[in-house]
Amino acid sequence: MGFYLINNRENKPSFIFVDKLEDLIYHVEGNIDDTVIVKGSRESKPFFLKDSNDYKNLCDQKYRNGLLAQEIFKNIARERRFMIESIPQDIDSFSVYNILDSFTIKRADFVIKNCRNIEVDVKCLSFYLINDKKYFYIRYSEIMKLERMNSLIEKNTILAIFDQNTVRGQDFSLNMIELKTILKENNRCVVYDQKTKCFKVPLHLTTNGFDLLEEYRINRELY
Repeated sequence: MGFYLINNRENKPSFIFVDKLEDLIYHVEGNIDDTVIVKGSRESKPFFLKDSNDYKNLCDQKYRNGLLAQEIFKNIARERRFMIESIPQDIDSFSVYNILDSFTIKRADFVIKNCRNIEVDVKCLSFYLINDKKYFYIRYSEIMKLERMNSLIEKNTILAIFDQNTVRGQDFSLNMIELKTILKENNRCVVYDQKTKCFKVPLHLTTNGFDLLEEYRINRELY
C-alpha cells in the first residue's frame, strides 16, 4: 500500500507512485498545493477515461445521459410499484443470445414481472420539430435486433424514450411506445430514412409517462 500523486506538469496531468508521502520530495518540484493524493496499491494505477477500453464510452455526454435515463426509469418504476428487474447487458451475457451467425439479437434493458414479463428498452434521444410535429430517430438495426429476440422468446418490448435535452432537469419528459407499433406503422406514419438508416417516428404515436405500462399491469387493483 502506498500513494499516487496526481499533479499537472506542463498543463498535462501526470502521476507517480510512492511508498511514503514523504518520498514526494524526490519527485515533485514547485507549487504542489493542487496535488491530489490517492491512497492505494501500485496496481490501482490512475487512468484516463479516453484510454480505457472498458470506460471510454463515459467520455460521451449522450452515453452518460443514456445511463442516467435508465436509472431514472428504474427508480420511478419502483416508486410506482412495478416489479422491475435489470437484464444483463455485458458481453458474456450477450454471447448467450447471439447463437446464430446469420443475424444479431438483443435483449431489452429491463423486464417488468408484474406486467406479463414485458421488456422495456430505455432510450435517450433527441427530438426534432419538423412541420410543427415532433419526431425522434431510432436506428433500424436496433429495432431489428430487439424484434428478432422477441420472435425467439415470444415477448413484447416497449421503448421508454427520454429527451436528451431535458433528461438532466427536473422537468424531464418520458414517452413510451411498443416496438410492434413502430413496425406496424412503417411506411405510414413511420418513415425509414435511407440517409441515417433510422426509423423516423412521430411523437404522437407514443404515450406519456407510464400509461402504457399501466395497461399491462397484472392485478391492478393490488397497486
